[in-house]
Amino acid sequence: MRGGAAAVGAAPGASGEAAELRAQVGRALEHLPENQRRAVELAFYEGLTHRQIAERVAQPLGTVKTQIRLAMAKLRALLDPSLLLD
Repeated sequence: MRGGAAAVGAAPGASGEAAELRAQVGRALEHLPENQRRAVELAFYEGLTHRQIAERVAQPLGTVKTQIRLAMAKLRALLDPSLLLD
C-alpha cells in the first residue's frame, strides 16, 4: 500500500486517522479473492480505467466491472464506518 504525507492544513489528528484508514484498507484487501483485489489495486493504486484493467488481466470488461463492484461492497462491509471519509 502507498503511504502519503498529511494534507497541508489538516486537523491535528487527521494524519493518525489517515494512517489508521490506510492500515484498515490494507487488512481488508487481504480478505478479497485475488482477482477482486488485483482489479481494485489496478484501479485505485495504479489509476487504470476498467477497460485498461480488462486488457491487463485478459478478462472481459464486464467481468472486471463485476469484480470491482463485488470488491467494493465487501470492503464497505469490512471497513469501520467511523474512519471513512465524507
